[in-house]
Amino acid sequence: MIDLIKKVTKKAGHDLEPGEQVLDARIIQPAGQALRQAVAAGAFAQLGSTAKVVMDRRTAKFTNEQRAELEAAGGMAADFPSAKCYFTLTDRRVLVHSFGVLAGAPKDLLVTYPLTDFAGIEAQKGKLIGKMTLYMADGSSVPLDIFKGGGDPAELVQRFNDAIARAAASL
Repeated sequence: MIDLIKKVTKKAGHDLEPGEQVLDARIIQPAGQALRQAVAAGAFAQLGSTAKVVMDRRTAKFTNEQRAELEAAGGMAADFPSAKCYFTLTDRRVLVHSFGVLAGAPKDLLVTYPLTDFAGIEAQKGKLIGKMTLYMADGSSVPLDIFKGGGDPAELVQRFNDAIARAAASL
């Protein structure tokens, strides 16, 4: 199993506040995108570059439509990053970093959220890709794919909900 906490701490540790502790880290992307990429890769292998261009356009169109639905619904979920990225839970907040394609490491800090911006999380384990839904404090939600490699999604749910409860208790 990949130690994503170590990778985040090493490559993006400069984004952490003094004394801030990383509780969990995962690689995520918008729901359904992983399956579309796998289908596109299979079509590319079988049919060549023309199929890849067509599938890339269809994937982009679907992602744009999905993004438009989130934005139309409004709320905090509409501002959540819509690309493959690192999701890092700390004892104080959530950090979202862009995904470095070449090294597979976290790159630029895209956004941070205080734990009080979240109402909860659900995650289900899959064979290769799991499903995760972030519930924001304003009632909006973000459906995501979560990559295998960061550990059992049930552990993330437990750590996340514990961190939210501690943040709420400290107010």
